[in-house]
Amino acid sequence: MSYIDAIAKSGPIPAISPASTSYFSAPSPMLDPKLFDVGEKLHPFIRTGVLTLLMTFLDGRFNNAHSWTRAWLAGSGVSYQWEAARLPGDLDCLVGVDYVSFRESNKNYIGFSDAEIAKEINEGFYNALAPKTKNWHGFELTFYVNEQSDIRNINPYAAYDLILDDWTVEPKYETPPRNAEWDLKANRDYQQGSELVDRYSSALNEVRSAQNPAHRVNAESKLKLAAEQAEAFFDEIHSGRKVAFSRIGEGYSDFNNYRWQAGKRTGVIQALRTIKDHKKAAEEASQLEQYGVELPDASVMVRRALRP
Repeated sequence: MSYIDAIAKSGPIPAISPASTSYFSAPSPMLDPKLFDVGEKLHPFIRTGVLTLLMTFLDGRFNNAHSWTRAWLAGSGVSYQWEAARLPGDLDCLVGVDYVSFRESNKNYIGFSDAEIAKEINEGFYNALAPKTKNWHGFELTFYVNEQSDIRNINPYAAYDLILDDWTVEPKYETPPRNAEWDLKANRDYQQGSELVDRYSSALNEVRSAQNPAHRVNAESKLKLAAEQAEAFFDEIHSGRKVAFSRIGEGYSDFNNYRWQAGKRTGVIQALRTIKDHKKAAEEASQLEQYGVELPDASVMVRRALRP
């Protein structure tokens, strides 16, 4: 099966549909009672449950995890903007790694960079933990390692230290900035994203209905280009949001975060992500049929070569 054949058999054509996002929701007067008591202390069963999942995973793969691991619940789920309509709710566990201590306890990883160690652990989280935590006590619980070992360096909305059982970054009552120029840029994103989605959808229909070989070749070329452009645009916006939550970003009030959230509200982000997912699944299906195995990218191959 060719890549084009695989993508032509992908799921429904993505549609752009407006969606709610916690970023644009009014702050609640209290934190989520499913997570916190009235004194803004995390419920013990939540704290113990998340730590048990995390440490059981890490202890099963690495040495002395307790000596190099920090863990926080972070993001909108532990802020005052938790009430946006989403089921299950969104709950992020961000993991900090003391990379020096990690290498001291795991000698076979001495050749790994900080970024490679983070990617190695995140790959395990995705494959081993994510399937179990898609609906954990009413939350989609996601584990993720940042290259920054101190969560304050990524300017989170809020961050609750699971090990110390206290706030590292206390939640604030915040509302999104009002900026006419930002709105204009967000509208341009919507127009560009809509055009890319329409172009992809049109090319996909052409591929699926083409009877003439020459028409099929032309449609395949259009589809490949549209998928690549949609993926590139999604990655551009997503990369900007990563900058927002970095040492040089401004977190919640950063334009790049506003741009991402505005794209989610219009539905453009979700549609572009669907196209990217279709493209990735098609590439994997094509590789599996051609080579009998999915081919990892270059960075994964390097890490696997160094992996103990």
